[in-house]
This record gives sequence, structure tokens and C-alpha cells, in this order.
Amino acid sequence: MKLLLLCLLVWVANAQDTPNKAEHHETPHTTEHHETPHTDTTEHHENPNKTEHHEAPNKTEHHEAPNKTEHASGEASHTEHKTVEAILSKAEEEKVSDWVQDWVEPGSVCKLKSPLTFPWMWECREGACLRTPVSEATNGMTLGGCKLTCGKGLTLWPKPTGTFTIGKTPVSFKYSQVIVIVDAPQDVRGHVEKAGNRLKETLRDMRPPGGSCLELSSASDANLATRQLTIRVTVERSDASLTLKTDESYKLNITHTDADQLEAHIEAKTFFGARHGMETLSQLVAYDDANDALMTVTADVRDAPVYPVRALTLDTSRNFISVAGLRRTIGAMAMNKLNTLHWHITDTHSFPIEITGEPRLAQYGAYSPREVYTRAEVEELVQFALERGVRLLPELDMPAHVGFGWQWGEKAGMGNLTVCLGKEPWQQFCVEPPCGQMNIINENLYKVLKTILVEYNDVFQPDLFHIGGDEINLNCWKTTPEIAAFVKEKGGDPTDDEEYMKLWIQFQERVYDMWTSIAGEQKTILWTSHLTQRPAEESLLDPSKYIIQIWTTGKDQQIGDLLKQGYELILSNYDAWYLDCGFSAWVGKGNNWCSPYKSWQTVYENSPRKIAQSFQSNSDAAASQPASQSDFSAQILGGSAALWTEQADDANLDTKLWPRGAALAERLWAEPETDSLAAQWRLVHHRRRMVARGVHAETMQPKYCHQYDGTCYID
Repeated sequence: MKLLLLCLLVWVANAQDTPNKAEHHETPHTTEHHETPHTDTTEHHENPNKTEHHEAPNKTEHHEAPNKTEHASGEASHTEHKTVEAILSKAEEEKVSDWVQDWVEPGSVCKLKSPLTFPWMWECREGACLRTPVSEATNGMTLGGCKLTCGKGLTLWPKPTGTFTIGKTPVSFKYSQVIVIVDAPQDVRGHVEKAGNRLKETLRDMRPPGGSCLELSSASDANLATRQLTIRVTVERSDASLTLKTDESYKLNITHTDADQLEAHIEAKTFFGARHGMETLSQLVAYDDANDALMTVTADVRDAPVYPVRALTLDTSRNFISVAGLRRTIGAMAMNKLNTLHWHITDTHSFPIEITGEPRLAQYGAYSPREVYTRAEVEELVQFALERGVRLLPELDMPAHVGFGWQWGEKAGMGNLTVCLGKEPWQQFCVEPPCGQMNIINENLYKVLKTILVEYNDVFQPDLFHIGGDEINLNCWKTTPEIAAFVKEKGGDPTDDEEYMKLWIQFQERVYDMWTSIAGEQKTILWTSHLTQRPAEESLLDPSKYIIQIWTTGKDQQIGDLLKQGYELILSNYDAWYLDCGFSAWVGKGNNWCSPYKSWQTVYENSPRKIAQSFQSNSDAAASQPASQSDFSAQILGGSAALWTEQADDANLDTKLWPRGAALAERLWAEPETDSLAAQWRLVHHRRRMVARGVHAETMQPKYCHQYDGTCYID
């Protein structure tokens, strides 16, 4: 069986190699020793979009052109032998039949080749790329070349906020002639070098496995073999962590020199800006069918984000999301210049993260021993995200949304750490099953909380921390004899909701003091709730200490009230930015509570600036603010689109997040004055780019619309 499998795999490998033979005769990458060294030996296999799923293994494992440089150096037979061994080893690990079947992606190899001629080219007409018969084209080009040069920035997402110009003449180059040179402080040099390596991998993977489908002309570009693309990345500062004050701006300049060489220079204050610049550069490169090479254009881009918080909120408690799914999400966020993954790790349903100081939390709280994030995995994920310009912002939701993982307290002699766990009928004690809230009068609870917070600080090293704080059910506490007796013992009325509000306020103060004693003075984040509806002098939520995340509608008067009190806000209004809405109900009948579905157009047109300014129409309120706070939009830190996972897991994670997450990214990066219709062509193109990089983004339109710009829209 093993011999039969080996023969089959060799046959597939040889068949796949056939159209790539021309690639082995490229000019060898003789400049490789001048580049920044590739210090991370796992870097070539770390792309989460391509390694964890076997539907497209050829993109990461280099199967489309195995060991090109080794073939060029005359070690073909030895290399082929090693490749087959690697293939066999991989196949034995996975389901062999599925892996072999998926070796060649549908549509990735040429099925119409010489002597047949593909009779189409593209022309740029009034800023739109249109497929045109070759016989009728007066200035025809490939689709990639047209998208690069037609209109203004058809390939860029999110669109730059500063001035930018893009040339009209594509220039071809070979991937083997790409050099990355880094000039950065030592503290961030490694991050920049790894980003440069990933950029090169992105460029490498733009070449289809089968190469060009066109009949190549030997005279197409005589200088192609010697033309280099030299990418110089200059970083000024040694900032290695992302904060609300981090400068993420960059400058990108691409030139075609008189010596027929390509030079790209990225300048940035910080690593984070430089990384964004490299992402933009990758979007200004396309595959060149005519030369079986890559091509780019001259360009000058000045760019910086509008908001410092550009986030996705992802719940991993209701359904577990694998580490591979989280890595893939972070990789896609980096493609879109989103910079914050707000990780709602735990909830009543499960406690899936290992706390080494209190292992019983995960032992009692995980869905299974396999569905746990170990400390080592989380530490690696924090670093993985940082290298892609993304902060992991942890949330420990409390005092509600707490249950499984805490039920061992009484057995351990620590009393009930939670109350109302699984209590029925659930509608009386929580917003969704299972119920559960912290027993905030139990002193042992705070000992466990301190253990968690110390470990969170050690692992995440966050500049921001989320304490949750929403959807507290006072009836849960009021109907718990232990808590009602405590209220009575303190001289309060156990039937009065206000007594339990006081307990909640005391809990919140205590947790804030505990966190800042561990992590130092920093703002913490709370969801809007009954507590945030109260004036700050009643809730004791000091606007200098707390950031409020809005989950109600964009028209909720609470937004205006919070802005008037001086709070900084992060918007996640469910009427536009809840990505789980519009599906069938998971409790009851009909559709879920926040329907309808939030389309990418709805996501795109939800402007935090306009929402803030809509509450400034009250001139008396505006006049009462200090001059520095007279513009409410200045208090908006950004936003986050939320995916609550009652009906999401690894199987549909990508399609629920993307391309709507990309629409969010442009809104938060650029705050465009234009609507979604003006962005549609670019997003259709960007979505295809995401899919090419291994993100399973939901299909937006027939491919026809991408090939005939402007023909699939209603004004």
C-alpha cells in the first residue's frame, strides 16, 4: 500500500511539475545572500491561511514549483527524492485520498493552451476594466495589469487617507529578483525582517501553479531576467508594542529607475507603520501572464489610520475556535490593517483557557480536554499577532456571563464562586442559557480572580483590558438566599434592586483596583449596561479610567450621554456591526434576536464620526463642553465588529467575518465620505485577493462583475 501510494504521489508531483519547467530556468536568486537573513526557519510554513487547511496545500508547501532554486543549482534528482519523502510523510499524517485529490486546485492549471488562443484582453475605459476581444482592443492588457493601472487605486484596500499617485505603465519582474533591505532599530529589526519575508512569500504565491496560460514571446521583455525589485524598509523608532498612541503611518514610494531597475522604499516611524506599508506594496503587485512573471507600477503613497482601535470582537466560549482559526483570522486582519482582536475568551458556556495558577477553571470549564488554549499556545498567539501588527485584547467578562469553570468552589471548601448556574427557567435569570453570575460577596472569589488577572497580565502584556460588565441580572442575585441575607445583614432591603446595584458598583471598583495594582495604571473597557446608563458620579465609573464599548444601536441616547460626560468610546452597535445577526434563531423560532443580516454595505456605511456628531446637534450640550471636547468625534477611539459564536465555529468562521470585516477595516482606517457603492469594485477585487491568500471569504458577485467593472450595479 505504501509503495502504491508512493507511486501515485510521484505521478501527481511529476504531472504538476510539467507546466513549471520553464520556471527552473529562471535566473537563479544570486542576490539572496545580500538580503536580510531568514532567521525563523518556520516562517515559510507559518501562514495560518495556508497551512492549517488542506484545500490549498500547494500554496504553502511550494508544490506548484518544488525547490525552484535547488533545481537551478543542479541538484534536481536529490531534491525530487527529498520532496517525495516529504510528500509521503505528510500524506501519512493526513487523510491521503483527500490530500491527493486537493493537490491541484480547481481552476489553478491551464486547460486552454497553445495552439488554442485565449481571445480576450482588458481595456481601461473611463476608470473601469472591461473584457474586450483581442481583435477590438486598441490598448489591451491582462486583467491584473488593468486593475493596477486603471482608475485610482482599484487594487488598494483600505484606501489611503493621504495623497497617493499610481503610474499607468506596469513593469515586470521575476520573484527571484526581489531583495528586501531593512534599516531598523535592534528592538524591532526581527519583526521587520519577518514581515519582509512574509511579503516575499506573498509575492511568490501570486504565480499560479501552472504558470501562464498565454503563449509566451521570447521578445516580450528582454530585460526581465536582470531587473530587480529592491525593497528598502526604514523604521525610525524602537517601539515594539502597540498602544493607543502608536504612530501607524507610513510612506511608500515605488520608482522605475533609468537603469531599468525597480525600487520600493517604505518609511515609517514604527514597525507597525512599516508593516502596513508592506501590505500596501503587496497590493500594488499582480501576476503578469504575458511574461509569466510579476508586475508592479510606480507609486507614491502617504497613509495613516483615522482611528487607533480597528477591531474584531470574537467569542470563543459559546463554540470553540481552534488556534488555526484564530491565526487565520489574525492573518486576514493584517491584510486589512485591522489592529485589534478583542478576544471574548470565556463566558457562562465554557472556560477554554488554561490558567496554570488555577487549572480547575479549564478542567471544569472546557468542552473537552482538546478544546483548551494552553498558556504556551496563547503566548505564541500573542507573538504571532504582534508580528502582524495586531494586539490581542483579552476580555474576562464579569460579573455576569460566568458559570462553567467555576463550579468546583464549594467542593474545594471555598463556597459558591458563582450563583444561578444553569438555573431555570433561564429567562428569569439571564439573557440566554445557561445562566450564571459571580457570587460577588464570596471573598474566595477575589482570590481566584487575582490569580487569573496576574496570569492574563503575564501572558498578554496588554495595554488595554476588557472587564465585560454587561447583562447583569439583578434577579439572579436577589433570589440567591446567600446574597439576599448579606444585603439584609448590612441593613439593606433584600427586595430592593438598588441594593444589588450598590454591590455591583463595589465589585466594579474592587476589580479595577485589583487589575491596576497588577498591570499598572491603564484604562479598562466596559460594555454599555445598566451601570453605564447612570451618571458617572453615581456609577463611580471615572471617565479617566474607563473606556465604554457601545453594543446598543447607533441611535441610543446613552451614546450622547456618555460623550457629554467625557468618556472615550469604542463602537460595536449591533444594528450595523454584529456579524452573527440575520440567521435562524438558536432558541425559539424565526430569526435570531438582532436580525436582519448586516450586509457589507451596512457595515461599511456605519460611520463612528457621524454617530458621534449626531449627538452634538444639541447646542447647549456642545457649549457646555471644554474646547478640547467640543467635537464629540474626537472621543471615538474606533470600533469593533462582533461575532458571537452561538452559530459559528471553525467551519463557517471565515464566511461570517469576511468580506464584511474588510468593509469595517476601510471604515475605521479611512472614515471615507463616500458610500459603499463607490467602494464596491475595489472590495470585489480585494475579496478575490483574500481568497487567493487562503481566506474563505464569502462570495460577493459572479466573477463576470469583476471582469466587467461597472456592469453589476444599480445607482
